[in-house]
Amino acid sequence: VVDERSRVVAAGKDLLELQRTLAPKVRESVAKASVRRRDPLERVGLTTWDFDELPRFVDTEQGGRGTGMPRSVIRGYPTLAPEKEGVAIRVVGTQDEQERTLPDGVRALLLNGVPSPVGYVQQHLTGAEKLALAASPYASTKALFEDCLAAVVDAVLFDATPGGLVFTRAEFEAIRDRVSAEVMDALFDTVSLVARILTEQRAADKAISGTSSMALLGALSDAKTQLAGLIFPGFVSRTGLAQLRNLPRYLQALTWRIQRLPDNPGRDRVWMTEVQTATARFTDAGGVIPLPPHAKPSLVHARWMLEELRVSLFAQQLGTAETVSLQRIQKVLNG
Repeated sequence: VVDERSRVVAAGKDLLELQRTLAPKVRESVAKASVRRRDPLERVGLTTWDFDELPRFVDTEQGGRGTGMPRSVIRGYPTLAPEKEGVAIRVVGTQDEQERTLPDGVRALLLNGVPSPVGYVQQHLTGAEKLALAASPYASTKALFEDCLAAVVDAVLFDATPGGLVFTRAEFEAIRDRVSAEVMDALFDTVSLVARILTEQRAADKAISGTSSMALLGALSDAKTQLAGLIFPGFVSRTGLAQLRNLPRYLQALTWRIQRLPDNPGRDRVWMTEVQTATARFTDAGGVIPLPPHAKPSLVHARWMLEELRVSLFAQQLGTAETVSLQRIQKVLNG
């Protein structure tokens, strides 16, 4: 790899490793080229999609005649980035970075472009739902509802276009109109589901706190870790609506396990060892719980297979969403 003056900046036989090592320099080069180019494409403070198209890439020429440097072309990838004051159009160094960041910017513009139904939904909750939602791990009920709304918008966005990638005004407006038509009912359904999840969480918490035998501490610690990986501030949008529907079953399985733990702790240890082995393989592959935003699809799939594995072992009567085993999880991790 050479720079604009043909000086070698790195060498190696592994292209992916070189790309990872030089990613910061690539971003810096693209940023500098964008500043010199003064491309009007880069903007800040957007509150709506007021341009025709976001280019999939832009090329900036450097060097050449009269500069004393060889001619080179730097390719940048425009994206939308949420900021405190609206959304910015930025140029990033790789297509991967563009694909990771663009959906967040599109979501921010969609949220700004559709009247929020949060106030109406809040006024029409049942007493039980209000009670359940008030005990969430979020900093406030407002933060919880905003996260539910973000999850609703994401569900429409990712259903409408692969990867949530939107590049034209026509695409954006079509998705915005669909969000506007669906958001009220979808938010009611999502908030109701979250209230049920939080009710199941309380039942699981109660089961854990009600079991105090020193001989069961290993299993109880494992259950607490599982619970923390399922319910946390931001869990609604981070989990996504499709997977969120499975959380009540995971929590029911957790409660069932703890309630029956004293009956056969030895059997529980055997099953827990299998789960821990699968979790270690997931971690070795780069997975963490909770999943970070924009995790690889294979890690996302494997993460939820770990929960299905727990159900298959500790609460078989609840059933699983797919056939799961240690070997199947490894196969998913291997790609």
